[in-house]
Amino acid sequence: MKNKIFYFFIFFLIIPPTFAQVKIGNNPASIHSSSILELESSDKVLVISKMTTTQMNATQPLRGALVFNTEENCVFIYDGTSWRNLCDLGAGINVTTSTTAPTNNKMGDFWINKSYDSSAYIWDGTSWDSMDNNPRRGNGIPNNTTAPNPIAGDVYVDNNSGMIYAYDGSTWITSNSPLSANNGLLINSSNTIQLGGVLIQPTIIETNNINTITINGLQNGNTTTDDIVTINKTTGVLKKTSASNILRENVIKIIANDGQVTFTGLTLYTTDKINVYRNGVRIDFTLINSTTIEIEPSAICYAGDEIRIVQLY
Repeated sequence: MKNKIFYFFIFFLIIPPTFAQVKIGNNPASIHSSSILELESSDKVLVISKMTTTQMNATQPLRGALVFNTEENCVFIYDGTSWRNLCDLGAGINVTTSTTAPTNNKMGDFWINKSYDSSAYIWDGTSWDSMDNNPRRGNGIPNNTTAPNPIAGDVYVDNNSGMIYAYDGSTWITSNSPLSANNGLLINSSNTIQLGGVLIQPTIIETNNINTITINGLQNGNTTTDDIVTINKTTGVLKKTSASNILRENVIKIIANDGQVTFTGLTLYTTDKINVYRNGVRIDFTLINSTTIEIEPSAICYAGDEIRIVQLY
């Protein structure tokens, strides 16, 4: 039978055929009307050209050419521009459910990992990308087994305790961790953070001409019982001082000599908040320097006159 097929095939190649159809194999006299060439056998097969990927890509045949790629173990067809793998055409998307990742994947394949809470992955052509990182679920705290390969922002729910965890890039942090507050903040009985704590370090609040600080609803103060807040011009540090320190009064009493108009040896704290009185009557004066004043000539003193110098500073 082999010899018959061989000789028939050689004859077909050497001698120009006088007919339009060829049948090789069993039942050579029976051929479909639409066939130009038919191969028929119950124990023989057609073997097409075998090539590696490099050899295949170096060949640019007619559109529709077939080749068996020995590296991909699949038949490729040439579409006129490039070789296309017939194993990928119309093969559909594979969905695998297992505890280990499948191999020999195609882009778009799905894998449901049964090792922890049936997490789903999709094959991107290179690696498996998780489709349901947030939130992840597992039995027990998150670790390399229950939540492998986490990235910052991932959320995990422990099915056993119901606790929620968030990954900060290095550690899983539980939402059930107790809150803490300090340096001017406190946690009230409702577990809410609010102002009112003790400052434990120097604290600066930066403001500008747009972002200012305003306190509304202040009560009226009392200069006798209340202190006044001051601000250091250099550091901006807030301090308090008694209201009496804001405006002080200093009174110097002198018993004048006859004909005296100049008074020296004084301690003068200011130059613009000084009043001079002669026997209770305010008189004009001239400030000579920080220790000396001279009253107006028309107010020349007699012996025993009381001169009172009042300063506000």
